[in-house]
Amino acid sequence: ACFDSGWVKFDSVLVALGVVTSWIIGPIGRIMTMTGQESANSPGEVFGFLMVLRLLKLLRLVRAVRLLVQFKTLWMLVRGLLGSASTILYTCLLIILMLYIFACLCVELITKPYKDSTDEVMEGFVSEYFSSLHASMLTLVQFVFFDNAGEIYGPMISKDPWLGVFIFMPFLLIVSIAMMNLVTAVIVEGAIQQGTQDKEVELEHKKQQVKAMIPSLIEMFHDLDADGNGTLTMEELAACNDELRAELMKYMKAENLLELFSMIDVDGSGEVEIEEFCDAVSRVASSDQPVEFIRILKQLESVKISQTAHNQSIDAMSHQMKKALANQEKMDQRLAKMEKAIEGLVAHVGSTPV
Repeated sequence: ACFDSGWVKFDSVLVALGVVTSWIIGPIGRIMTMTGQESANSPGEVFGFLMVLRLLKLLRLVRAVRLLVQFKTLWMLVRGLLGSASTILYTCLLIILMLYIFACLCVELITKPYKDSTDEVMEGFVSEYFSSLHASMLTLVQFVFFDNAGEIYGPMISKDPWLGVFIFMPFLLIVSIAMMNLVTAVIVEGAIQQGTQDKEVELEHKKQQVKAMIPSLIEMFHDLDADGNGTLTMEELAACNDELRAELMKYMKAENLLELFSMIDVDGSGEVEIEEFCDAVSRVASSDQPVEFIRILKQLESVKISQTAHNQSIDAMSHQMKKALANQEKMDQRLAKMEKAIEGLVAHVGSTPV
């Protein structure tokens, strides 16, 4: 599983190179020197490439650099370069392929027709820039980077316009413009993805730091809990010493004690238990959001709680009003019945003879 890491593979290659240069090339060189066989083909020349590869050991400094926060920008540049290595390799292969294809066209359409031409201008350009397949590929490299390419294709197109249609313009559009821009886009996209991964790694690193903070937070809570009842109040927080207060404000990014306690007291009960304390402090300390945004969220949460309480009060009042209206209707019905009864009684009394 350890070989899944790219750094482990890199260290393995460095160790292998060290073994080869120290245990194989070194003894061979000493033996050849002792026997007088050292000549133009000495080990230093025969295995010169492997000796140069020992310079890759300097890349181990990158591992040390990436651990230092001061070199974060440098590490991002190195990481981006390493991340785009495969893109650069495939780009080189594709450019070589395109150079070979268009160099073959140059040989067929330029070298062969104009090699022995009576036109001194065309014959001079062919002998200098398109005399062979390799010379044509080297010339087209100038077209890739627009290195005085106009001085080459300008006079040649004026002599034979079809060369611009079939060779120079397609090569400039496909290789020099389209492919180079695509390569830039791929590298930028890779850098963006790498930046996203770095943010995820940084967030995970913060989570690990928060986990390591839990024991110290528990100890801080017990120091703040003066009466030892397992809960923290505003009065106990205000009575703590300056050192604890400064350390807690550093974690919570608060400006005063009231704001600090409101950020800790999530449920707004006025008392903070140890789980609530550790969770609130670790959440704020590990957050990559600005403290102003955290304050706004806390204020919105307070407004939400207050609004919920008002809604509940309104619902209770509405329920009471409905009950009052129902009782009023019942009273009205009873009063109507009583009025009818009184009217009946009065009518009965009035109809009775004295």
